[in-house]
Amino acid sequence: MMHPRLFGFALLIVFATAAGTPAGEQVTVTLVGGAKITAELLRENDQGIVLDLGHDVLHIPAKRLLGIDRGASQSAQETQSDRGIFVTGRLAPADVPELVKRCGDAVVMVKTAIGQGSGFIISDKGHMITNYHVVEGETKVSVTYFRLTPQGYEKHELKKVRILALQPLRDIALLRLDLAELPGDPPKPVVIDDRDDVRVGDAVFAIGNPLGLERTVTQGIVSSTTRTIGHMRLIQTDAAINPGNSGGPLFNLRGEVVGIACAGATLFDGLAFGIPSSDLIEFLTHRDAYLYDSSQPQNGITYLPPPFRNAAASADRGTKPMSESTSGGKGQP
Repeated sequence: MMHPRLFGFALLIVFATAAGTPAGEQVTVTLVGGAKITAELLRENDQGIVLDLGHDVLHIPAKRLLGIDRGASQSAQETQSDRGIFVTGRLAPADVPELVKRCGDAVVMVKTAIGQGSGFIISDKGHMITNYHVVEGETKVSVTYFRLTPQGYEKHELKKVRILALQPLRDIALLRLDLAELPGDPPKPVVIDDRDDVRVGDAVFAIGNPLGLERTVTQGIVSSTTRTIGHMRLIQTDAAINPGNSGGPLFNLRGEVVGIACAGATLFDGLAFGIPSSDLIEFLTHRDAYLYDSSQPQNGITYLPPPFRNAAASADRGTKPMSESTSGGKGQP
């Protein structure tokens, strides 16, 4: 007669085999938040997984799983979809240093006559994204690209940058680099998350150029996914985002872009915001509706106020002072 404990263990092995999971398979599981566990996989289904830790059996719900690394078979889990001028997909999870190596070269610095921000390359044709407010009112934009060589990184200033489309209400701008200016092949473009599955507590990291400090990496968690400022729904995070980060990417622990860094509180720590990747995809999909026209007065042309005319000068000319309202009250000059 089989011992009751052995009988229960036998049932567990039979169940795991019936579910299609090879008994004894060693996996490395990445949890939401970045923690990793390497153990024997006993069971896997839509509800989650069961791991044999040797001294205990651990059940992990599916909502807490970021990824399962099966070694050589992991690459088969990665999927990417080319959508013309951008790429969406699902990548393998990794730790932040590895992800920075994987996708950091796609991050650039964006400069105009009045300031600087960040941006990221989304296609091998030179298309890139930044914030609208980084290039607002400008017709001339330059981009600093950081190229990795055997001797280290080199900076290259790209001057022939075109503005293709602007979406002021969502604070997104689409630019395009002239590939002839690049000293070699363009960097591998980023992959954009199209699942809209960012959750509170998820670990994220940003790469950008705060205060001109190039290629700065900051890490934090998602504090809220439903924060609204004015008409905009934003991702709130405690990852440090400062002036100069604007337009840079916000990544998850798969190295997928889940947002565009757009704002941070200068008087408080741990309070920053990003535009969700779902808004970026909507903008890129319907970019024809937001095409840039340099001949329009709102693009790059500044109208100066008329010369101030004081009351005495107006009286001498027999005219009404410009600072007076039609009701006879005094307005502000």
